[in-house]
Amino acid sequence: MRVAEQDRGAGPKPEAVGLEAVEAEVEAIVEDVAGAEGVWAGDRVAQVLERLASDFVLDNTYREQHLSLTASENYPSKLVRMLGAGLQGGFYEFAPPYPAEAGEWAFPDSGANASLVGKLTGIGRQLFEAATFDWRPNGGSVAEQAVLLGTCGRGDGFVHFAHKDGGHFALESLAGAAGVNTYHLPMVDRTLLIDVDRLATLCAEHPEIKLVILDQSFKLRWQPLAQIRAALPEGVFLAYDASHDGALIAGGVLPQPTLLGADAVHGNTHKTIAGPQKAYIAFRDAEHPKLRAVSDWVCPQMQSNSHAELIAPMYVALSEVALYGHAYARQILANAQALAHGLHEEGVRVSGESFGFTETHQVHVVTGSAADALRLSLGELAQAGVRTTNIEVPGANGLHGLRLGVQAMTRRGLREPQMREVARLVAKVVLRRAEPAAVRAEVADLLQHHPLDQLAYSFDSYVDSPAAARLLGEVFR
Repeated sequence: MRVAEQDRGAGPKPEAVGLEAVEAEVEAIVEDVAGAEGVWAGDRVAQVLERLASDFVLDNTYREQHLSLTASENYPSKLVRMLGAGLQGGFYEFAPPYPAEAGEWAFPDSGANASLVGKLTGIGRQLFEAATFDWRPNGGSVAEQAVLLGTCGRGDGFVHFAHKDGGHFALESLAGAAGVNTYHLPMVDRTLLIDVDRLATLCAEHPEIKLVILDQSFKLRWQPLAQIRAALPEGVFLAYDASHDGALIAGGVLPQPTLLGADAVHGNTHKTIAGPQKAYIAFRDAEHPKLRAVSDWVCPQMQSNSHAELIAPMYVALSEVALYGHAYARQILANAQALAHGLHEEGVRVSGESFGFTETHQVHVVTGSAADALRLSLGELAQAGVRTTNIEVPGANGLHGLRLGVQAMTRRGLREPQMREVARLVAKVVLRRAEPAAVRAEVADLLQHHPLDQLAYSFDSYVDSPAAARLLGEVFR
């Protein structure tokens, strides 16, 4: 649970402890234990716990006082955070998302794992209109790499977004090592949409292409999936990476990839979905000929441990989307539009003016060189209490800038008026070179009205309910 408010802020600001100090503390504990014939020295234990608490105070204070505008993070609710510590065993859960006999790595179990997996896969299939839901990937990179290796062999080819168009970093090096040829999706820079006719030509000219994967991380637009599916030769696997827009899809404000022809949708669960750092792969067809190959690459070939302790928090995060997802997704889109238009009105160069700036949770700001963007994100903006990242902006002719995301602040309860205020504060730093310390004070004033202990679109308001008390009593038994 959180450190009490009366304890936080009292005394000097906590600082990170150096490695040498930590090693000395551990050595002292070991000596005390040996001297006490195996009895822990209470004062030493208390020192370790107090130092750990100071680290949590440091992080909680940082999160409370910063505008989190990264597109790749979110605030998980209290139950999501607490349930990761719940299970006392059953960590090695291997069962694939297809019928399989128990084998060498089958473990006796209480039945809890199977029940939790059933709950999780059921809600996952529902949210993504899929016939299967593999919860086992330990991250989005594992999920997309398993899709690549399960659909392509040596001499085959795959097509994905180039880095300059927002493509993810996890595939090209692996493809090269596996002998798989890499091709890039042809784009229309002005619209940031895939050129479907040129993609069809590319596939016709290279019949070795077996996979088209839409793995965009710098994502402002929905791509024409139905047209892409119709343009692909029979047998080419179409995969959609929903790591960034998963909650927008599950919340019903973006289309379902599986209903528009994608063979599989996959992604992680800690961006617009505010869950633990896990991932999933969901197939449209439970009898798909590539299901077994993709699933087996996840586990046992790439992972021997799928972190089953995260099944429960993953289920809670998806349950929050199932209950609040439509309102949450609509507010994300409204907040992204408010931020983009606010920045534009302040005179900041915002990418995508021709299509209304954004159709997702992201807003891209063009600032200039890579050094300029890095200086802003890690320097002036960070000092002003604004957390974001720098990117090469898609469709900006090699220029760099900032990728802003609104999902975390949407969970914190900010709406359109506050997002326009955020735009004003960001513009003061990016455009007007205001003193970061002065802007930081304005950021703190804005955020004091939006505390972290009652996140919107979450189960936080039910943490003190009898049902939650019973659950947490078992978690910490």
